[in-house]
Amino acid sequence: MSKKKEKKYGVFITSAVNAKFSLYSPEERLEQTLETIASVRKHIPNAVICLTECSQPSVSSEIEQKLAEHIDHYIDFSNDENVKYIHDTIEVQDIVKNLTELSVVYNLIGLAQDEGWFNDCERVFKVSGRYELTDRFNVVDYENDIVGDKYVVSKRMLSQFAPGITGVDQQYMLRVYSFGAKRLGEFKLILEDMIEYMQDRVNSGGYIDIEHLWYKFLPKSDVIEFDRTGVKGLVAPNGQAIEN
Repeated sequence: MSKKKEKKYGVFITSAVNAKFSLYSPEERLEQTLETIASVRKHIPNAVICLTECSQPSVSSEIEQKLAEHIDHYIDFSNDENVKYIHDTIEVQDIVKNLTELSVVYNLIGLAQDEGWFNDCERVFKVSGRYELTDRFNVVDYENDIVGDKYVVSKRMLSQFAPGITGVDQQYMLRVYSFGAKRLGEFKLILEDMIEYMQDRVNSGGYIDIEHLWYKFLPKSDVIEFDRTGVKGLVAPNGQAIEN
């Protein structure tokens, strides 16, 4: 009897070991990110892991080596033209963080397509650096006909902002989200729309973040919401413990 083929998954981790607004030192942020990687290896054993690093300033070669030795693909976006422009020209750090993540994920998806990193994968997961998957996360939960290749996000939440601030009244928490690997091209186009929308809103004096953007732009008929996505960690600016 032939052995059943094990499913493969793509995972990309967004990281910024050096960050301005954080209670944690670069050394602490590095250790937290290494715990992120270890948790992915534990809970998604057959994963192709990519890590994007967009620190300002760039991390040292020693830190880069520590990160790269535990993953499959290390991509340094610290000197990317868009990342540097966002960092150097925008003062509001929350906008910097959100626009940078949009730009980095957009470029990572394009690179993964060009290089074929996720070609044999069933599903692609995003995990935020410094957060770790918990025992509530089970990849088997994604392996059924109901989920299929749909976008999986955490259960929607009401916006914390007053009406009109973002133009969106609900949001998704995005420390872990995923989609079928065949949707890479579609997701890249959605990211384009999100980036354009956020830039227009910021340029006109408004505000929106990725949590509200995902709710606004992901196709509702192709979204599955999980009550718990199985992730925990510490919020960088205030140290608040979060578990979703």
